[in-house]
Amino acid sequence: MKIGFTSRVCPEWDLSTIVTRAAELGFDGVELGTLQGETHLPAVAALADDPDKVKRLFADRGVELVCLGTGESLEPYSVQEVEKRRAKIIEVIELAGRLGCPYVRVPIGNIPDADNRDRTLARLAEVIEPLAAPASRCGVSVLVENGGDFAGSEPLWFVIDHAAHPAVGACWNPCVAMVLRERPTVSIPRLGIRARIVRVCDGTFDDQGRFGGYRVPGDGDVELRRMIELLRGIIFSGYLMFDWPKAVMPDLPDAAEVLPTVQARLREWIDTKSDVLTAYKGDKKPVHLDLPGVEVPPPPTPKVVKPT
Repeated sequence: MKIGFTSRVCPEWDLSTIVTRAAELGFDGVELGTLQGETHLPAVAALADDPDKVKRLFADRGVELVCLGTGESLEPYSVQEVEKRRAKIIEVIELAGRLGCPYVRVPIGNIPDADNRDRTLARLAEVIEPLAAPASRCGVSVLVENGGDFAGSEPLWFVIDHAAHPAVGACWNPCVAMVLRERPTVSIPRLGIRARIVRVCDGTFDDQGRFGGYRVPGDGDVELRRMIELLRGIIFSGYLMFDWPKAVMPDLPDAAEVLPTVQARLREWIDTKSDVLTAYKGDKKPVHLDLPGVEVPPPPTPKVVKPT
């Protein structure tokens, strides 16, 4: 597993500062969602005008450009609106291709007032599916992220499974799923290899799933350590991407304060070895045979065969 952070963590940093600080702090990569106050990244001259220069910047620092974010979710309000939003997402996909960036993140969206959940989900699946072809041509994968009215892993799985294309995967945010009290023990096995990026975001929640505020990873209620153990179990080799919405919540602590702590904790959690699990139901440790009143015979002495 690799670790990174999103540009929402540090809205005041320019591109060069983001890449330099990521290298200095020991992160493997970054995701760009907003840059210099612009949410539509193809409009940012520092990215779009000279892609080769951007690639050299990342290569020289030994940092990966992992993902470009887009705020253009695909709620099916009207054919015209969907086409407009899809065209802007394709612009981001094409920019990612020129930058050698493997992923573009797309929010799953919300339910329009005149629609219902099942119909919206079916229409969303049909809207997202056509993004697979341009993404594949550009060498990019579209990652649909849970959120809005679809916080859980089940609708996310449905949309991605409907696309049935290797260029469509998942960006999973376990903090968002906590509003449904969905634990990683449900979401990670369900999404499996469809999850390409997993958000590292923490917060407090009450018994009804009401959000109480963001916390530094490890200080909140999201089971991040358990999630990493489960990801290790499915041989996840993607990115754990720290998300901290400083861009929209300026009262949160600054990036320079939280990033060193996050880096240290993620490295520790990734490197921690889990207990070996057995196949016995309810038994989370290796089998012990030293039961009271039970004599365990010694193992047989191996027979030595002398060469003739």
